[in-house]
Amino acid sequence: MIRIVIAEDHQALIDGIKLMIEYEPDIEVVGEANDGEELIEIVRKKRPDIVLTDIRMPKCDGICATKSIMQLYPNTKVIGFSMFEQTEAINQMQIAGAKGYILKNSSLKKKY
Repeated sequence: MIRIVIAEDHQALIDGIKLMIEYEPDIEVVGEANDGEELIEIVRKKRPDIVLTDIRMPKCDGICATKSIMQLYPNTKVIGFSMFEQTEAINQMQIAGAKGYILKNSSLKKKY
């Protein structure tokens, strides 16, 4: 079972991702956060395999949260999720330890 935490400051987006994931038998959403501080706390409690995090969030952004998560739990895979298609933001997430980056305007549908 793959355990995921989703961090995004727009709850409707979290809800939409959770709706898609709930039909995957090997994936479970174990937590959600609306800011970076809450994300770090949930990761401490739930120890997910994957974190899908927005970059721009209140209190602590996704870059800062990713750095903290990687220091505490280096085996956790963090994926940046943002509307920003900016090389600088992508580079900052990679430097922080993110393993991937998904643009919010990307399709979440499976392609066969």
